[in-house]
Amino acid sequence: MILYSMTRPLNVAIAKGTIQTTNPKAVVRGEPLGSQYVEIVIYSVFKRDTQLPRPYGNVLTMGDAKGKSIAWPSAMVRI
Repeated sequence: MILYSMTRPLNVAIAKGTIQTTNPKAVVRGEPLGSQYVEIVIYSVFKRDTQLPRPYGNVLTMGDAKGKSIAWPSAMVRI
């Protein structure tokens, strides 16, 4: 899956990952996923400085998230 930017400029590819779940009741890093997010494990990052919508601990940017699972808006994920 390719993750796209949530801020301008929109539709910029920022990372690749594998979807783990779309279950809105799933808990990702202590917070329920919700209906507008998917859980993704990041394996390749194109834009390291992109801020995460749900940062946790020392994982604040996409660069920090490589190899970890994060919540990302489902509207900004494409095959």
